[in-house]
Amino acid sequence: MILKKWSNTTVVFANNGQEALDAFATQTIDVVLMDLQMPVMDGYEATIAIRNGVAGLYNANVPIIAVTADVMESTKNRAFEIGMNDYLTKPIKKETLFEAISKSLQLTYVKDLSA
Repeated sequence: MILKKWSNTTVVFANNGQEALDAFATQTIDVVLMDLQMPVMDGYEATIAIRNGVAGLYNANVPIIAVTADVMESTKNRAFEIGMNDYLTKPIKKETLFEAISKSLQLTYVKDLSA
């Protein structure tokens, strides 16, 4: 609901990791907010698949932000180990979400300029 209020923003929802991967085939995705606990394919599996190019090699480096209620340090470490760029715990404040997305998009833009 927070994202729907932002101007010039299109939100694509996926109910599970497989739907997230499928969305890359028909949508341009600039950043992924990835829940870790989902049916069919969880956020860990989906992130690994994206990083391995399953969603297309062009998308392999898309910024992925974990969004979870899990505050365990081991979970956070695992998220970074598999290639997530940031880690947010629920409940999320709109300011925190905006900062995380902005930071992820700026890093992507700077990376593209240096390529």
